[in-house]
Amino acid sequence: MRCIISQPATLIRRSAWEAIGGVDARLHMAMDYDFWWRLYKSFGALGFVDSYVAVNREHRETKTRRNRRKHYAEAMEVVARYYGRVPLKWWLYQPYSVWFKSLFG
Repeated sequence: MRCIISQPATLIRRSAWEAIGGVDARLHMAMDYDFWWRLYKSFGALGFVDSYVAVNREHRETKTRRNRRKHYAEAMEVVARYYGRVPLKWWLYQPYSVWFKSLFG
């Protein structure tokens, strides 16, 4: 449905990292999203710890906030690659989200 993995709170076994070749350096906006998909495809469902283990700071100068269209385009490519298609709601939600988040974010 959406990527809610907070990078600062992730723990990854080195063997898993090496098995899938780390992040794809050809990607600029959604390399983490691609990484999670490849981990899932190689090892199955990822684990979840229902505890606070890290804090994620958000600010206006992040790549995601400065380049929302580029971020969505790359994320949609990743979804199509690993899921087989981009769900209709992504196509419908993307223009609204880019516009709405630009007002507040």
